[in-house]
Amino acid sequence: MPLARLTERPAGTLRFGLATIDMNGRVADAALFRALGWTIDTRLHMQTCADLVVVVADEHGVFRLRPPGHVRIPATARHWCRLDLGARVLLAADPVNGLLVVHPPAVLEELVGGLLNARFRDGAA
Repeated sequence: MPLARLTERPAGTLRFGLATIDMNGRVADAALFRALGWTIDTRLHMQTCADLVVVVADEHGVFRLRPPGHVRIPATARHWCRLDLGARVLLAADPVNGLLVVHPPAVLEELVGGLLNARFRDGAA
């Protein structure tokens, strides 16, 4: 199922958190889930998109927000996005569009590394 076109959101509405993928492939961040309006047993749809895991609430979703408040990322998605158990990931919640994006370490390295190179190239700061 392709992602719907995102609604333009005002600056400052994204919410961020860091999480560790536990030994069962789960991530948790109660504050982000609350910001998205997700409660225990909210049905979720999950897909990979360009090395990211994208999660949205969907009444027909096969996944759920499970007690005590975690989302299990299936092994197939973890392998596709190079998410190892124990990895620290950036969770980005977009409450306006109702989605959670899991950013693997490799994607963070690319984003932050590119920003650092651009900002500090040739000793300029």
